Amino acid sequence: MEQYKKIKLKPKKESSLKRFHPWVFSGAIASLPDNIEEGDVVEVYANDNTFLGVGHYQIGTIAVRILSFKQKEIDASFFEERLQEAYQMRESINLVRADNNTYRLVHGEGDMLAGLIIDIYGALAVVQAHSVGMHMSRHMIATALEAVLNNSIEHIYYKSEGTLPYKAPIDPEDSFLLGGKHDLTKVAIENNLK
Repeated sequence: MEQYKKIKLKPKKESSLKRFHPWVFSGAIASLPDNIEEGDVVEVYANDNTFLGVGHYQIGTIAVRILSFKQKEIDASFFEERLQEAYQMRESINLVRADNNTYRLVHGEGDMLAGLIIDIYGALAVVQAHSVGMHMSRHMIATALEAVLNNSIEHIYYKSEGTLPYKAPIDPEDSFLLGGKHDLTKVAIENNLK
């Protein structure tokens, strides 16, 4: 497993994480590694060195968005597993069906993918990153999305130019990760309405 940078919390600041709240606020952090960069995957530890979670670091009030409360590698298989869980949940509540191919597949923290939104419109998926870490993971996410939806997605549009932190040291650009502007004449259906 990859070695991630470690963030240690101040004493008695771990209670929200022990209740599975997916955010670490900057005021709870005792120390940061010297070479940490926005978007890095980090492990979070209590002041007594107890592991609490792994997530993306970002500059701001919400300093870490937790992706797992277990020690896991945040790689392509992680995203595929999380997207599969999100898809199965939408299937179980009958959102995915012939007369409804338009739905939100990923709703950030609710699907344990803090900082990520994915909407499905028929054969088009629209991916929005709300954190630098998710922005940096966009290609892994697109590959996982294709695998989970059994290649039923023909286009993946990355639309994060206006949703990423404005001070982030990146130059985001809305663009297609799969497919393109050609052949975008697919029909999206919501509750039998086209």
